[in-house]
Amino acid sequence: MAPSARIKIKNLYGLPKAHTPVTAALLETVCDFFQRHQGRVLGLTGAGVSVPSGIPDYRGAHGTYRVHGEYTPILHHELVTQHASRQRYWARSFFGIRPAFRAEPNGIHRAFAELEASQYLHGLITQNVDGLHLQAGSRNVLELHGTLKRVQCLECGSLENRDEFQRRLERLNPEWAEFWRQMVRSGEEPQRRPDGDVDLPPNLQYGSFKYPQCPHCHGHYMPTVVFFGGNVADAVRSRSYRMVDESAALLVCGTSLATFSAYRLVRHAREQGKEVVIVNYGETRGDGDATLKLETAAEDVLPPVAAKLRS
Repeated sequence: MAPSARIKIKNLYGLPKAHTPVTAALLETVCDFFQRHQGRVLGLTGAGVSVPSGIPDYRGAHGTYRVHGEYTPILHHELVTQHASRQRYWARSFFGIRPAFRAEPNGIHRAFAELEASQYLHGLITQNVDGLHLQAGSRNVLELHGTLKRVQCLECGSLENRDEFQRRLERLNPEWAEFWRQMVRSGEEPQRRPDGDVDLPPNLQYGSFKYPQCPHCHGHYMPTVVFFGGNVADAVRSRSYRMVDESAALLVCGTSLATFSAYRLVRHAREQGKEVVIVNYGETRGDGDATLKLETAAEDVLPPVAAKLRS
């Protein structure tokens, strides 16, 4: 693939030029937004929501694309068609999935769950694949780009829990499992990347890594996530539009909306004349569509708003 094709997927938007002060008046404005729409606000979240949980993002101020400009994620067609790409992905995921699954929900996740439970929020669409919204207690959640919690056979479609798949990887790669145990004992971990990826130590080579095949049809597995270059399933896309249709307003948090699968939902809401509030510290693709843009971090807004609405 030509270098320009790789560059296009990065879609870096500008860093913030100013900061919206989080005042009592601003929090009151957001509370009024929820109260005015009487439980019909839909949330749309991205990687910035999980950064406080220790999960790196791609495009934030300290995101992988900004700090490590040479970083290139595996593309969908590479994982589907290339043995070497599958080795690279599963070797890195072998180490990266553990810290990803250790992550705990933060105050933003808990605030969204509380807002839903108190009937200020009717649902949530997340681009994140970490499962933390569900872990925090949110119920009506659409994982737009899937979840890392499962893997699926590309041939027969059979599903397997990612924890069990990890155990199979360990049995096939005992020397890698031992290396991981040594790292844990020494307190070292590889450099983390988004979506359960890591930088491998230089003394480990992908070419020696083995990955399991489906026991039913001998097909290859991939995580149940949408990789770069892949497409959101028709059923998921249709449900995302329905959720916007059923809402009265959209609250966007922690995302630059660089992926069209998320940005088109903002456009869909605005085409229906619905209010769109964006809370993100940094430029987003949807800034021109927002009825209100708060140039601040979601963790400074959502938890205190949930607390005010509770009192």
